[in-house]
Amino acid sequence: MQYKVTAQEVSAAKTPHHIFNVNVILTHLAISQVALEIGNGSPLNFILLPIISITVISYLYFKSKKLLQEDSWFVAAHWTLAWRRGRILIISYIVASVIMGLTILLGSIFGGGLMMNDFSTDGTSTPIHEKITMFLSAVIVFFTLLVMFLQEGISVYDAGKGIIDPSITKYAPRDENANEALEENNNPVADATPQKESIPATKTESK
Repeated sequence: MQYKVTAQEVSAAKTPHHIFNVNVILTHLAISQVALEIGNGSPLNFILLPIISITVISYLYFKSKKLLQEDSWFVAAHWTLAWRRGRILIISYIVASVIMGLTILLGSIFGGGLMMNDFSTDGTSTPIHEKITMFLSAVIVFFTLLVMFLQEGISVYDAGKGIIDPSITKYAPRDENANEALEENNNPVADATPQKESIPATKTESK
C-alpha cells in the first residue's frame, strides 16, 4: 500500500533498514573475520557477534516504540518492520545456539568420536561432530541473514516510494493522524462503500 509522505519522512523511514544492513555487513562479516583470526577458529570467540547484533536490534525495537508515540505513522511503521525482521534474526541465533549446546552436551556425556585438526599453530584438534554442528549453525544464521538483507534492501526502495505492507498495522496501528493511503495513481483512496442508485418513480397513466 502506498501512502502520502514527505521527503523528510522518506529519509527517516529508510534509516532503520540501513542500520539493519550495516549491522549485517559489519557484525557478521567484518567482526566475524576478526574473531576467526584472533581466536584460531574457537567457537567461543563468536559469542560476541550475536551480542553486538542483538544490541543493534534492541535499539530498533525501543526506537520503534518511541516513534509510534511521537513521529509520523509511516516512519514508525518502517522502524517496526525492521525490528520485526531483527526478531527473526534473533530466533536464528537461538536455534543455532541450542544446536551447538546440545552437541557439546552430548559430546561431554558420551565422549569419543573422530577428531579434526584446527589448523592452528599449537596443533590442537576438535571433535568432528562439533565442527559439523558449527557449520550447520552457521548455515542457519547465514541463510536468515541473506533473506533479511534482501528484504531490507527492498524495504529501502519501498520507503522511497511511500510504500509499506498494510499488514504492519497489526504491530503499528493507524490512527486519525496516520499518513493518507493512496491509490496506484497517487490519488487518495475513495470510500469503497457502494451507493444505492435512486430509481425514478414512473407515473402510470390511467385509461
